[in-house]
Amino acid sequence: MMTANEKANDLVNQYRMILMNEDTDCGNEILCSLIAIKSAKITANEMIKYISESADYDGYKVRYWKDVINELDAL
Repeated sequence: MMTANEKANDLVNQYRMILMNEDTDCGNEILCSLIAIKSAKITANEMIKYISESADYDGYKVRYWKDVINELDAL
């Protein structure tokens, strides 16, 4: 399993590549990075929501995704 820092960077890189490879006005790498970070935070929050509402609730997983959000905030 990736560390929270690795997962944060992985999500941002995946979203950044999608944005940069699409025909968008996101030609500026800084703008793409900011949008990618916001997208990654949405993903992490959705994971927390999903886990919290799941019958198979796991506090460790919620903590992990909160740590991912903290890492995203630090980027």
